Parts: sequence; C-alpha cells; structure tokens
Amino acid sequence: ETVGQENQEEGLRIAHNLAQICHCYAQGKVGSGFDVSSAVFGSHVYTRFSKGVINKFIEDVEVRNETLKDGLSLAETDSSQLFELVTDADKKWDCTVQPINLPEGLELLMADVCGGSESPSMARKILEWKKKNRETGFLSGYYWKDLKRCNKKIASLLSDQYTKKPFCDGLVRDGPLIIASRTAEQWKKPMPSTWHEFDGSSWDVAMQLLDLRMAFLESRQNLKGMGTAAGVPVEPDSQTTLADATMKLPGVVAAGVPGAGGYDALFVIYVKGPPTNGGKSDQVRDDIGNLWRDLSNQDNSTVVCPLSVRAAGSGGLCASSLQW
Repeated sequence: ETVGQENQEEGLRIAHNLAQICHCYAQGKVGSGFDVSSAVFGSHVYTRFSKGVINKFIEDVEVRNETLKDGLSLAETDSSQLFELVTDADKKWDCTVQPINLPEGLELLMADVCGGSESPSMARKILEWKKKNRETGFLSGYYWKDLKRCNKKIASLLSDQYTKKPFCDGLVRDGPLIIASRTAEQWKKPMPSTWHEFDGSSWDVAMQLLDLRMAFLESRQNLKGMGTAAGVPVEPDSQTTLADATMKLPGVVAAGVPGAGGYDALFVIYVKGPPTNGGKSDQVRDDIGNLWRDLSNQDNSTVVCPLSVRAAGSGGLCASSLQW
C-alpha cells in the first residue's frame, strides 16, 4: 500500500464513522446504516456495527439536548468523545465491508416511485414484531433465517460464481443479442442451435442467471411475508405488481423493492441489450422505461421515474476537482 492509499482509506473510514453517527442520531438509532456505508465505500456486502459502538454517545447527547426544539448542541466533553469515536481511537467499530461488483454485461436500474415511506417507523415496527415473536418462539425466526440464506446466495453468486471466466466471457459475447432478447421464461425452453451445453455457452449463462433470479424471488417472498405478518408494507401490493411486470420483460433478471421497502423505489438487474441512443442506453433499459411510462399513464397514483444512476462497483466517495 502507498501512503496515498492509506490516507484515502483513513479518510473514507472517518467519513463513514461520522456519517453513521449523524444517521443514527437523526433516525433515532433505527436502521442498518447500509445506505451510508454504500455511499462511502461503493457496492459491497455489509455487516452492521454493534449497537454498543455509538449508542451510549448518542443517548448522552440526546439527554443534553432534550430542551432544544431545533438544532444540536455539543458540550466540550461531547466534542472530545465524538472525535475519539470518529477516529476510532479504541478500535470499537466492528462493521465489515466486502466489495462486490456486477459482472460486465449485467446492469442495475433504479426507479423513483411517486409516494413515500417513513423508513425509521417501518423498521421500528418490524423490530418490535421480531422481538415479540422471538419471545413466543414464532417459527424460530423463519423469515429472518430464510432471508439471510437468500442474501448469502446472492452475494455468493456475484462474488464467486459470476467472476469465473467462462461465465463472464459468455455473458459479454451472447448477452446483448441472445439472452437479452428473451424473457427468463424463454431461457428455460429449447433454444436455437447457437445455444450449446458447455461452460460459458449462452444457455449455461442463462441458467446461472436464473439462480440469481430465484434467489431474489425468494428474498422478496420473505420480505413480503415478514411485512404482512408485522403489518408493515415492506413490499406493498402496488410494488409487487410493478416488480412482477418488470420481471416479465426480455433480459430482466430480477426486480424488487430496495432498502427498508415501501412505496418509493424499485431496483432492476438486467442483461444489457444492444446499445441505443449513441451508446448512452440499451434496448432492455429502454423497454423497462417504456413499461414504466405506460404503467404511469394508466394509473396516475403510480408515477415511476427511471433514475440515471448506475452500479458504481467499488466506487463510493472520491476526491474531485471542481471547476466552476
């Protein structure tokens, strides 16, 4: 490692720790903080830090700010503790960050859906439901255990199986013209003569993509079941309809509700199609956008807006020289 790399890693760590403290204070210590971590470090598998890392500090600050209606006041002792906590002088931060990337040929599309959800209150209700049912022994935490299994499967596919050369070569070679032009249901059916059964063939790549599709479907089932049991709209029916319709399009691997769920967003993972608009888009991305536009026109209460963001790999925060 060079001195520059060490300084960059130290800067990212400090930015992450301070942002997590602010996030926890603003949301009443509810939430995983994954959105903060991904903004700092880029795409990764995340394990949350232990509650004891920052809860005591936040509780002390809350007590001293009970009489304040707006803003935040830090005493000198608070500022000193904050500095030590952010710089991790005692090495308390135990969160883990495992970088993960989509292989070339797979793309991420995000959508803003008209509506909104109050994530902290939703998460709080889920946690209360989890605690209550843990006390009664409800299915031994069925939804949580199965969701964890699905998440591990998704992470394993992206970090291991989808990094192997035959798969990567096959996805780049046959993805745009063969796989992206067919729906997931068609991937399972008899294929043209170009689809041969060998490692990295278009049929082999498609079958491996179906593993990812199934893992996301099982994850969605657990999230929706958990939400229904807890009385929280983790995947509301309107979002289920939108995600299911999107997953029927050619080239689409998976779609679902990101983060804490609710009404306000959707993600899609798809096989990149032939380029359109001078290479700024592709056929599958355009088809998804057209579907969302049509659905929005049919129902004024559901306005779906594709976002221009894309998967950034291990990007995250970076230094930039701005010229005005």
